[in-house]
Amino acid sequence: MNYEDKIEALKAQQVLDDAQAKQLSGMLDDTQDFFEEVEEPSKSTMKYWLIALALVMVLWFGYLYNGLVSKQEHTDAAWSQVESTMQRKLDLLPNLVKVVKAYAKHEKELLTEITSLRSNAHTTLASKDVAKLATLNTKLNASVIKLFAVAENYPDLKSSEQFLQLQAQIEGSENRINITRMQFNEAVGVYNKAIRKIPQKIIASMGGFEKRAYFKAEDKAHKKLEIGL
Repeated sequence: MNYEDKIEALKAQQVLDDAQAKQLSGMLDDTQDFFEEVEEPSKSTMKYWLIALALVMVLWFGYLYNGLVSKQEHTDAAWSQVESTMQRKLDLLPNLVKVVKAYAKHEKELLTEITSLRSNAHTTLASKDVAKLATLNTKLNASVIKLFAVAENYPDLKSSEQFLQLQAQIEGSENRINITRMQFNEAVGVYNKAIRKIPQKIIASMGGFEKRAYFKAEDKAHKKLEIGL
């Protein structure tokens, strides 16, 4: 029973006369119209707030995601510098082996060792296995230092202009590797911290951002190659 039926019932019971019933009906009509007008804007306002909230969430997600992409790109760029300097060093070694072989034919075992390590390092560089490359670079440095020490026993080799140039270039390449290695590790540190923090960790998991390995090496590998010639 709606309010109009109730008003009619009150009239039948002579609780209300026609004028009172009409007045009460009008008041109830005005009240219903008021609440209908209030309810409609309320629903509309809620809708707008939900849309605004969703938009803010999308923008916030995009901001964090783009931040991770930038850090990842910075890490990749730093690694490219490591690759470039490492490749330069590896390109010099065949010439060094060739020069030494011409003067020191009896050092075949050491030359073979350097050639093998160089080949493995070249393959590892292409595969981007950072940890393995760092280990190979340390071993390669140790072998190269041995080779430079062996040159002391061969005066003609030690005084060879080509050998001296290669020696200086390899030294310079290793120094540049150490610099780019530190820059790469710094970029990796920033990136790895970012993907471990909340809420970036959630976004990293959704976006496939994975932890990167550091280019670690033994302490002696960080030092300048001491030729001693």
